[in-house]
Amino acid sequence: MTEITIGSIAVAPLIVALIECAKAIGFPPRYAPWLNAVLTTAAYGVMLWLQVNPQFEQPITVALNLLLTFLVAAGIYDIGKNVLASTGRPPGR
Repeated sequence: MTEITIGSIAVAPLIVALIECAKAIGFPPRYAPWLNAVLTTAAYGVMLWLQVNPQFEQPITVALNLLLTFLVAAGIYDIGKNVLASTGRPPGR
């Protein structure tokens, strides 16, 4: 199976994170497989387009790195918030 990468970024974990974010903001979970199909097709299209237009690889890679950084930071914040909630300690201060 061919792994879809854009630059050096594997797209599968990014798609999973985007689907989880979509569900967290109210996207119906029953449509998550369809969203997965759309995002995977879009990523594969971008990958093929970048093979024809390699001059755009760096800006797209930078944008994906920023998106991944945001998703990781949001995930770490969420984990910390859940840990504090489970221990009964108030966040902050």
